[in-house]
Amino acid sequence: MSKLKPGVYHDVDFDTYAGWSAVNHGLLHHFRKTPAHVHYERTHDESSKAKALGYLVHLAVLEPDRFKAEVVVAPKVDKRTKAGKAEWARFEKASEGKYIASADDAAVASAVLTNIEGHAFARELIRAEGAQELSMVWRDQATGVLCKGRIDRLTMVGDSPVVVDVKTVGKPASTHSFQQSIQEYGYHDQAAFYLMGLMELVPQEEIPKFVWVACETKAPHLIRAFEAEEEALAIGADNMAKALRTFKECDESGFWPGWGDGVDTAGLPPWVYKRYDVE
Repeated sequence: MSKLKPGVYHDVDFDTYAGWSAVNHGLLHHFRKTPAHVHYERTHDESSKAKALGYLVHLAVLEPDRFKAEVVVAPKVDKRTKAGKAEWARFEKASEGKYIASADDAAVASAVLTNIEGHAFARELIRAEGAQELSMVWRDQATGVLCKGRIDRLTMVGDSPVVVDVKTVGKPASTHSFQQSIQEYGYHDQAAFYLMGLMELVPQEEIPKFVWVACETKAPHLIRAFEAEEEALAIGADNMAKALRTFKECDESGFWPGWGDGVDTAGLPPWVYKRYDVE
């Protein structure tokens, strides 16, 4: 795409989307550190590939037919030996055009797929009529910054539109654990950012609900669905608006400050002081 134009794009592969020159949540998330971190990420495109396990789980959940047809499991061979090298060469040639996965990752993705089918609400979200892997480009009205986002799935539950986001979780998907992930990784910021883009491009009377489908990557690979709270989305929208304003200021000035060159103070986390009745 020579010049990005605002719109919703179907059938765009991830690497093509990753190469689009627009601001996404992943970049803005680094403002939690400093603008200097944002600038580094912006100018060092080290990898556009999704992490292997996360990619496999998304493929299994969202496109099970492709997962079954296109993913092959790598054989356990010793590529340090002549025989192992030869066997691997034969395997690569036979697997041309397919995604080569480790046996462990393929097993996790298969288990997640099985458990999705056994989770009534998640199955409805994933299998109901809708669209998935939607790549969006929009211009933020407040700042003029060109933005992009990639929605896993857009569907309907009853009469309500729902944005579905598949997340892999390395811990049991307890409410407490997932809420910690929301805060740590800015899932609420990302959700609000996606909804901002969707409402800009496809205005609707009703703001879509946002649901995370949490997929455990460790046995027993259980599934849990979480609807984003309105309060969390409001905070996320505020965070993204501030980040976009800061991005515009830094981009126009060319100044991307770091931590500063003075001295700061540090102690213990607030919750520790509370334990000792220290205000």
